[in-house]
Order: sequence, then structure tokens, then C-alpha cells
Amino acid sequence: MKRITRRSVLGGVATGLASTAGCLGVLTGDEPLEYESDPATVPSAVLDSTGYELANEEAPTVSREFTVAGQTREVKVTNHVVSYEKAVDMGPLGSLRAAMFSAFTTPQIQIAGKTLSPIGEMSNRDLLRTIASRYEGLSVGEKVGSQSVSTLDQTVTVERYEGTITVQDQEVPIYLLFSRFQHGDDYVVPVGGYPQQRTAEESNIYTLIERLEH
Repeated sequence: MKRITRRSVLGGVATGLASTAGCLGVLTGDEPLEYESDPATVPSAVLDSTGYELANEEAPTVSREFTVAGQTREVKVTNHVVSYEKAVDMGPLGSLRAAMFSAFTTPQIQIAGKTLSPIGEMSNRDLLRTIASRYEGLSVGEKVGSQSVSTLDQTVTVERYEGTITVQDQEVPIYLLFSRFQHGDDYVVPVGGYPQQRTAEESNIYTLIERLEH
């Protein structure tokens, strides 16, 4: 079985997004301000029924110092990224782990009564492009649809985008399913991708989104 060489779908973006948190208002005190999200995961029974396997778990932490009005304070942000993969038949290319799903969570940073997070300020397209920039060989095309699904006791919108991924020097058309919503004290960003020729994977990825635990 061949594996697509790449960086984690969301692992790299976790650091990039957290490090752009921006001004956090008046900072007082000496101890670091620490924020950590809770991971979003898929139950093992759901993985068994859809054929996906746990591929990677990360909890990247970013530390920065902010100085406002002469006051300097260290801020630590810990995000969580849980990634899953599935091998699918790609014809002449053989069996590849070309279907994937990741759930990225980042805390909603609250300072002086204000919720501040780079994810909250980014458009869906900008956020997906940031994710794509961290994914080797992936390009994102146009949005081609959306669908409402129920997950974590709320209704969210999942957007579908066209895209391509380079596999063994060949461009393979894919679809990307993307959502971004708030749950508890975190932002939750699920992203799934699958080859366009494997249309059955769309329903599997919707199932993974619907059955998220956080």
C-alpha cells in the first residue's frame, strides 16, 4: 500500500493560526496566560463502520509575548489536531491513503471580556487556503456546494470545494468538505478530502463530522 507523502493536514496550520492571535488588550500580571482547546475526535465504532483509521494526534503549543501600554505578558496557546486516513483504490496508481479527515480545535481567547481568535476573524475561503498551504501537493479550487448537518447538538454548514492533489507526479481531482463552528470554549474545524472518483466517501466524511465528540 502506498502512502501520499505530505505534512499533516492541520498540524502546520495550528502553529500558523495560533501565532497570529494579534493584540490581546491590556496585559497585566507576571504569570503566562494559558489557553488550551479540547480535542475533537471520532468514536472507534464510527471509524470501524467507515473504514478510517487514526493517523496522527498533535497538540502544538505556541508562546508569544505581547506588550501593550508598557505591560508585557506571555501568552501560551495549545491547539489540538486529530487526523484520520483511509486507503482507497486509485486504479493505475494502486491503493493509496487518499481519503482523509482531520478535526482541528483552537481556544476562543478571551481578554478583558472580548473573544479574540484568528479563526474567528478569517473567512472560510481564507482559512481553507491557509490549510491547503500546509498540505503538500494540495490546491483548492472553487466552492461547488454546501449542506447543513447536525453535529455536537447544533446545525452547521459544510462547504464542498473542488481541488487537486499531486500523487506520483499526477494531479488527482479531489473534493474537500470543510466546516468551522464554535462549540463550548473552542472553535472546531473539521476538514475531509477524497478523490472525486470515489463518490461514496462523501457520505462517510459527513458521518465523521456528524459523530464528532468534543
